[in-house]
Amino acid sequence: MGRVMEQEATPKLALIDVGSNTIRTVVYGLRGTHARKLYSEREYVGLIAYVRDGRLSDEGVARLCATLAHMKRFCALCRCARVTAFSTASLRGVANRAEAVAEVRRLTGLDILPLSAEEEMACDCAALLRLGLREGFAFDLGGGSCQVFRFREEGVREGASLPFGCLTLGEHFVRRGLFPDREEARGMRRYVRGTLEECLPGFAGVRPPVIHAMGGTARAVAKVLRATGQAEQDGDCLCVAREALRAMLRDARKHEGRMVATLRRVIPGRMSTLLPGVLAMETIARHLGCDTIEVTPTGVREGFLWTRLLPTAAPSTAS
Repeated sequence: MGRVMEQEATPKLALIDVGSNTIRTVVYGLRGTHARKLYSEREYVGLIAYVRDGRLSDEGVARLCATLAHMKRFCALCRCARVTAFSTASLRGVANRAEAVAEVRRLTGLDILPLSAEEEMACDCAALLRLGLREGFAFDLGGGSCQVFRFREEGVREGASLPFGCLTLGEHFVRRGLFPDREEARGMRRYVRGTLEECLPGFAGVRPPVIHAMGGTARAVAKVLRATGQAEQDGDCLCVAREALRAMLRDARKHEGRMVATLRRVIPGRMSTLLPGVLAMETIARHLGCDTIEVTPTGVREGFLWTRLLPTAAPSTAS
């Protein structure tokens, strides 16, 4: 009871992350120079599936507005003094983005701040640096794009926003079932590998000891592997072996019913998008020549919070 009353008295702000696959709201409590994650709300919307000929359909705009209206009510229930919404690849390349953002403003009163690919990578990098990392390679795999970059203390050294995500890969390649079959998986792998070779040829075979992975897809993959005893906890992060990703893909082909049962139990909202995400993660690791992926608990939201809203705040992602 005391903790609940303390949380109610704590000044709060909310971040709404409008992604291609999910829209997620995180409420942070502020105490001095510290920000603590208190509550979160998530809805799997799949906005990228509503894009037709480069435009977000009327149905997609309506779904976006309805979801954000729900999120705004959630923020009001949490008594947030400030609510900020931002978007990543979900609206980045949409031709009618200005109209969609205006409709959201008209119906909900919320303004969406669209992040460029460079701004998204900068937020990702800030989140990694706040974890105490000083240099390395990282990727942030979303529903509609994947940011792959090399970072140092001064920021992103080299990187690119690649035009694939777990949702778009599934939409474009999986035709015959819930999970990609062998032929569909080969097509996905060729596409991801070809995009990496074209956009980031200098990353091939660099052999870092570990790749830092961010985003809901990577966390969902790690959650499934942890549930099956194939991911190791390392502080706040989860370490995933590239071979475990390969084994997960093999198991999905050979024992689909068992995989469906596992995903339904652990991450039901990502049933159709997880395996394309696994394949993309494994292909990225293979391109760099790395056998270990470290899935971090922070990402673009925390980076946005610390660089845009609370640049002097000390991070805390404790629930």
